[in-house]
Amino acid sequence: MSLKHVYNSSDGLVDRSLQGAVALNPSLRLHQASKSVYVYPPSQQAKTSIISGGGAGHEPAHASYIGYGMLAASVSGEIFASPSAKQILSTIRLAAYTGEDAHPRRNTITDRSATYSPHKKDVLVVINNYTGDRLNFGLAIEKARAEGIRIDSVVVADDVSLLRSEGSDLVGPRGLAGNILICKILGALAERGSSLENFKRAGDTLVSHLASIGVGLEHCHVPGNNYSGAAMGEDECEVGLGLHNEPGVRRMKFQDSVKLVDEMIGKILRSRGVVDGGRDSFIQEGDITVLFVNNLGGMSQLEMGAIMTDILARLALSDIHPLRIYSSSFMTSLNAPGFSVSLLNVSAVHRTTRPSAIYHPIDVLGLLDDPTEAHSWIGIRRFWPVDGQRDWRGQQRATERTLSLMSLGNGTSKAKGTDPSAETTYWHQADVSPESVKKGIMGACRAVLDEEALLTEYDTIVGDGDCGTTFSRGAKAILSAIETQQLEVNKLSPGQLVHCVGEILEDNMGGTIGALFAIFFTAWSSAITRMIHPSMASISPIHFMDTLPDALNSLAHHTPAKPGDRTIMDALYPLCNAPVSSPGSSESKAGSKSIFAYDYQQDQDGNLNLVAEACRQAHEGALSTKGMKPKLGRAVYVQLKEELELPPDPGAWGVAVLAQGFLDGFCEREKEDL
Repeated sequence: MSLKHVYNSSDGLVDRSLQGAVALNPSLRLHQASKSVYVYPPSQQAKTSIISGGGAGHEPAHASYIGYGMLAASVSGEIFASPSAKQILSTIRLAAYTGEDAHPRRNTITDRSATYSPHKKDVLVVINNYTGDRLNFGLAIEKARAEGIRIDSVVVADDVSLLRSEGSDLVGPRGLAGNILICKILGALAERGSSLENFKRAGDTLVSHLASIGVGLEHCHVPGNNYSGAAMGEDECEVGLGLHNEPGVRRMKFQDSVKLVDEMIGKILRSRGVVDGGRDSFIQEGDITVLFVNNLGGMSQLEMGAIMTDILARLALSDIHPLRIYSSSFMTSLNAPGFSVSLLNVSAVHRTTRPSAIYHPIDVLGLLDDPTEAHSWIGIRRFWPVDGQRDWRGQQRATERTLSLMSLGNGTSKAKGTDPSAETTYWHQADVSPESVKKGIMGACRAVLDEEALLTEYDTIVGDGDCGTTFSRGAKAILSAIETQQLEVNKLSPGQLVHCVGEILEDNMGGTIGALFAIFFTAWSSAITRMIHPSMASISPIHFMDTLPDALNSLAHHTPAKPGDRTIMDALYPLCNAPVSSPGSSESKAGSKSIFAYDYQQDQDGNLNLVAEACRQAHEGALSTKGMKPKLGRAVYVQLKEELELPPDPGAWGVAVLAQGFLDGFCEREKEDL
């Protein structure tokens, strides 16, 4: 957890935060003196206004949940401090105002006489169960009643972690993020025009069938405060952590996410005791549920997604499949690294609120799905399965079928498919054998593996040191595909072969180089497919080389790299654009042939010497990057010493090694055939 903040003092921070929240929604207004935010004009459908609030530090709660279909107003205290009764009373007055006051010039907040209007709305206050909130909201409610406002309250006490702790019978469970779920349901109910009595009954019923539990990996840090609470050990977490840095029910050694989630869900399911037969009484067989997962502010979205998967898996073990699922930073604790889980038993709510002449049934799912203009409420409203169970495997199979259908007719996309006519149609037409091509591919892979350490050494000096392993992953994947016959050269057309190689590299190399190779090979396969047609009398290696510039041009559309930038383009460009003419000298600029040696005079047509010339130019292009300052990639950000002599670019060197390795392997087979 970071102790750094943009604002190193909490002075004025709450006011500025509220201004920011109001700026996001033009239908919101802010009364700065009371830190009240309210919607204006008020809803014409709602006879009752729903309001809530509490200390700051729980943003986006509650100002960002104001809007038609949710809260009519909210009030904020300072960080983790309850608002005063005077602040709350101002919020109540704003929520009760209908916009039809006969004296519009009067200030309905400060002028008590202006509040006596026959058009006041009823008000329902949603309060989290904390002592300060209960007392201050309670005082404000009594004052509002004295002013003639019809008002009532619902206390959210959804934390089940402390139910069996000493003294819990007196204060009851604390309020957690389930507060926001209650606000959404009641806010939507308000838009349907329900009465205050129905709201009170609905709210209390919802809370009685709502259970939440939180966990923290560390306490949050308050801006301007040097103390952040007793630090936890690196392997500790705190189950039952409160929203205001209050201690949880216990600290425990953190082992893994599955065990942590299992304990949390277990506490929720056992929160109402156990019925006959050992079944958890909070959820009965077949009950409809809503899952509500809250990020306390410091968890990454990456981890929250994984946590959701673990929670759903644990619930499935108890045959619980929520019909609605929500996950976001609904009610935070500043930057606390932790989360809470809430379950609402919809079926239990329905069983408790059977329709009568006085009370209406609570359509929980429908109310959750009702639209709202509160900008921080998120949730999918459609396409939920009626039983809550999604057929993940069936959906995966359907996805694979869709991709297969989309690839039909595209000859280059058959990664594992074969074409029985490919050998007679293409390879017999070509002046090369598929076995020679296979040997060439294997030679390229083995050459890269031999040079892995050198590529890593080069990249360690100017990069992040992963170039060798990146090339190695691709080479090993291709060799494995050949060995397991997933890549059968003689059963694929040249275009299919190149495409499959590109897909293997894309799946296994990773990084920038993997993406560059995948683009290049995909474009090259298309160029080869366009080039080959049945009317051609024969196909030589030169024909395949003629398609390389097209692949290079396609790659150039996706990267700004060009020769002279110290990238793989310094080797790839000369390789693809080598003149199809007699080769030049085989001596390198460095005076050392290393693995690059050229003597392929056995090909009477000179085709192999032309290929060798392309490899030589790729080698020289790679050598030209020695001492060259990088202009692209991560190496640009590395501070280099002036006296440091840079080695060749590792990516360019890898391309040269691949090209020469292919030629060596190819010619090894050709010599055997002579």
